[in-house]
Amino acid sequence: MREFLIATDSDTEIPYTFADEHHIPVFLMPYTVNGEERLFDLGRNTDFVKFYEELADGADAITSTRPPMDIADFFRDIVRDGKDVLYLSFSSALSGHYDLTQMARTMVLEDYPDARIEIVDTLSISMGAGQIVMYAQKLKEEGKSLDEIKDWVVNNRKYSHAWFSVDDLNYLKKGGRLSSAAAAIGTILDVKPILKINIDGKIVAADKVKGTKKIMKFFLNVIQENVVNPEEQTSYVLHANNMEAALKMKELMEQSFAFREVKIQDVGPVIGCHTGPGVLAVIFMGKEITA
Repeated sequence: MREFLIATDSDTEIPYTFADEHHIPVFLMPYTVNGEERLFDLGRNTDFVKFYEELADGADAITSTRPPMDIADFFRDIVRDGKDVLYLSFSSALSGHYDLTQMARTMVLEDYPDARIEIVDTLSISMGAGQIVMYAQKLKEEGKSLDEIKDWVVNNRKYSHAWFSVDDLNYLKKGGRLSSAAAAIGTILDVKPILKINIDGKIVAADKVKGTKKIMKFFLNVIQENVVNPEEQTSYVLHANNMEAALKMKELMEQSFAFREVKIQDVGPVIGCHTGPGVLAVIFMGKEITA
């Protein structure tokens, strides 16, 4: 059986320390601030605070994809050494990147017909996808085959919960996910939408609440209703230059549930371009997502 690697993109936001330790190749995704294109390196050299301060100061921030040739080069660097690839992509419903990886795969297999490149859509993003990557790597290190891990991902991605709120509704308005009138009213009333990743890998509205305390209460209720075997998993609190709220959310989760560990992470700038500063999110494995 040929050796294989789990690979992914930086929009799954696994910690770079984990990628380094477990030898996971990561394809870096682009974002542009005031005309300057950057690649998100999982925080290795990313100044998260500076990025969100730039957004707060009115910087023009957008995202894009990278061409299939770049992805093909990424795959070639792996298969030319005689290794196969199980590539776990962030949600195809949120970007054209997944389709571009398929094009890149075809290009590489023309040159390396004996290689195997399997691509799976995690149907999530950020650590909603990242925790799937990390579970997959654990299975690899336990001796599972590429096919066994691929099947596990396909069968278990529907249990990865990602719930989040945003602080400034104008970023959602800019992205076309909220009307101008709703954004204006919501800002005045301090009404904040609760969003989630649904079964199709799309971002959808789940509810709306008024104020940070009610957001945290909502998240605790969501975890209570959906979490499975918390003592066997690490959960995540994500934030976008909102450490105070993240620390409080972590404290509440540790008081309320027997998670093995609750970790805090920054929301990366690619995602942050669309959500703005102030994001608060919770990630965990739970009951099957059906809608």
